[in-house]
Amino acid sequence: MTNKKFNPLFNSYLIYVGVAIASGGVALYTPLIVSETGKHFSGFWAASILFGLNLGRVVGSYLGSKFPKVANHPLAVSGNILLEGVALYCMAFLDHAWALAAFALLAGLGSGLSFPGLKNYLLKLRELDQSSLFSRLAFAIRMGLVSGYLTASWVPEDSLKVVFLIVLITFVAYALFMLIAMKAITKNEIAYLSSNVPHLTQQQHPPLQVTAQSDLIRHPRSSNAGLPVLFYLSNAIFWCFAVQPMIGFSLHIPKYTPEIPVSTPFWIAALVIIFFQIPISKRAVRTYHHFRFLQIGYVCLFLSFVVMTLFSHSGTAVIISAVLLSFGQVFYGPSLDVLTARFADKVNADTGQLMSRQMIYQSMGNMIGSMAGGLLFDLAQSVHMPALNWLLLAAGSLAMVIVSKNKIPMLYRNAGNVDLAQRSP
Repeated sequence: MTNKKFNPLFNSYLIYVGVAIASGGVALYTPLIVSETGKHFSGFWAASILFGLNLGRVVGSYLGSKFPKVANHPLAVSGNILLEGVALYCMAFLDHAWALAAFALLAGLGSGLSFPGLKNYLLKLRELDQSSLFSRLAFAIRMGLVSGYLTASWVPEDSLKVVFLIVLITFVAYALFMLIAMKAITKNEIAYLSSNVPHLTQQQHPPLQVTAQSDLIRHPRSSNAGLPVLFYLSNAIFWCFAVQPMIGFSLHIPKYTPEIPVSTPFWIAALVIIFFQIPISKRAVRTYHHFRFLQIGYVCLFLSFVVMTLFSHSGTAVIISAVLLSFGQVFYGPSLDVLTARFADKVNADTGQLMSRQMIYQSMGNMIGSMAGGLLFDLAQSVHMPALNWLLLAAGSLAMVIVSKNKIPMLYRNAGNVDLAQRSP
């Protein structure tokens, strides 16, 4: 029995609104700071900001996986959100590229520590469907990104301090919304446990199956405690490729397709995800559907990079490529979250800990991809082959299409002893 006054849908939307507000702040500052850093320093230093941000997320996610009880505490989650906001605000007052990268690292640390906790509290809303939880989370993020990218296109170049003040305010709002929701969810969790645990302990001779189940909860099967490394590496590689637009398009458009604004593919891509995320995610019910979606995600990346390889001097091709990249994220992101959550349920593992590990690899992919975007662009320029960077990405994504067809589902099934044809989560 849970708290009758508890409204899971209301609390989930508190989290979604907070995430959307903060995502708008992220989208507001990112293209501006990358552009300004590239203009005043170099493309390498522009990429180093995103590299530092994602390195911090890797470190934060690692710490969150090692100390889940501390990282998932409501005050810790909100405090880490504020850490990210304050670190970003400080970037408005820095004049050196290395200092910008250092504070981006600090902001990433706060993000890496807080986001797995956010997912963990969403999963405590047992009354709501897991697929819908994560698809709505992705929807909220994209709503925020669209508003931020559109706002960034109207911001004067000399108003970075105002921009980062707005960013700080968005993260304060995010932290408050999360704190309110987490306290309500925690109170409901306590009521749920107190109404069920005594029922078991009061029985002098509990049935054998109950004893076995409670033993599994107290002692998870160590042999199935984690997902295969290749599953995590696939996630890292996907986001390594998917993050390319943040650097790749930003460097490519001014040089080869100046007829379109730099921010155009970003807000168009975000709108595509907003319109298609939930309807497409709902079509995946069984576990094998989600694996099919992972493969489709890689196929979309491959097609996107092929378009850029063949038509690198076309503004229309840039937009088509951005749309295909967005569909890749629509198919891949929520399905990966659902597969991770289902695996945790099957092997009685700590969901928050698995989510932290997943984010470690995702942040590693973003970190390497953001730096690789600048390096591959420089390589293409040095050998006078403008499409070389996109060709290399197309080859890599094609290889992952093949790997994700059979190899990854087989490892997942063997690790968790999961029936891929099951209907229930």
